Amino acid sequence: MHRRAAAWGLLLLFAVILYLFSNETVTLALLVSLIIALPVSFLLLRYTAGNVGLSISESSPSEEKNIFTVTLTNKGLLPVASVDLELRCTNLRVGDSDVCSIRRSLMPRGKSEFPVEVKPSHAGRYELSAASAVVTDPLGIWRRPLKSVEKRYVTVLPEIFGISIIPAGVSAMPEADTQSQKTKGAVVGDMIGIREYVAGDPVRNIHWKLSEKTDKMLVKEMGDPVTDQYLLLMDSAADIAQDPAALDAVASVFTSLIRAMREDDMIISAGWTDPFTGEAAVRRIITDEDASAAADEYLAVPSVTPSAFRKIERNLIEDRYAHVIIVGSRIPANIEDITNGCQVTVLMYGGTHSFTDKNLNVAGFGAKTAATDIAGMEL
Repeated sequence: MHRRAAAWGLLLLFAVILYLFSNETVTLALLVSLIIALPVSFLLLRYTAGNVGLSISESSPSEEKNIFTVTLTNKGLLPVASVDLELRCTNLRVGDSDVCSIRRSLMPRGKSEFPVEVKPSHAGRYELSAASAVVTDPLGIWRRPLKSVEKRYVTVLPEIFGISIIPAGVSAMPEADTQSQKTKGAVVGDMIGIREYVAGDPVRNIHWKLSEKTDKMLVKEMGDPVTDQYLLLMDSAADIAQDPAALDAVASVFTSLIRAMREDDMIISAGWTDPFTGEAAVRRIITDEDASAAADEYLAVPSVTPSAFRKIERNLIEDRYAHVIIVGSRIPANIEDITNGCQVTVLMYGGTHSFTDKNLNVAGFGAKTAATDIAGMEL
């Protein structure tokens, strides 16, 4: 832009010198044309820029979710010389950012549409925005910014693998939750546990999916629970923030676990650190829509966000849980606070071995071996 302005300035100076040394009609016409062209180009920019619209729309349900449509419109009666766009696509979790530049001219009452594909390199919540959008005059000297448009988002899930969950039964329930265990399966309500079939149990309470997996007849225990059975926590990834493969592995285990427990009709809640408040964000996962909405949130948490679970206590959250499952890269330093009356399982990235210590279970997994390391879990 500055180069073009300098070039036009030199051209105008050359025309003035040429006219002074050669006072002819041709040189005068050249000088007048250059003098007129500059303000005319500026006025055209002022008129046409206000008629240019920019929008970014998400893909339709029948198309790929990672494809957006960028639309430029010209509502005026004059053509638009050039619209220069810089579109930025940022992975909010990993922090990677890509920028693509686009230049388009618009005919009177014209419209230009072009697709923009988000090419994910890692799992996360991707943000598509117009980093820069300007209209340029015909001479390329001046420019005028367009109004900013709303940002658009798409969530790219990590690799999801199957996890065979073997229920440990209601023996893991805290003693304080005995009220939940008194009301057996004949009462309609939430599922509060799983146990082996006993003669006389209602057929409608048989858990067919888990029965097929374990080759045992299992039934759901129904009632009015005072606790959720499971709480899944994605711990801070700050320790592995510079390792995208590790971030993907943690997200993969966490998302796969939610999917598996949902498929087995387990009552679960999922938690992560809210990057805006620094507090623990906990969502109850009942439907597939709940799981999808949760993924939009936890895959948007920047990897450098400090963990909210370093100081977690049971009364941090209104509900109580029988089993807390933590997916992260370490065993929390205050694990004794979390193990207060409930079972705790830590699925730890980079762990080389598994062990059990009272009501604490630790299982390690790797970036390339997560699917086999977490193949079967007893909960």
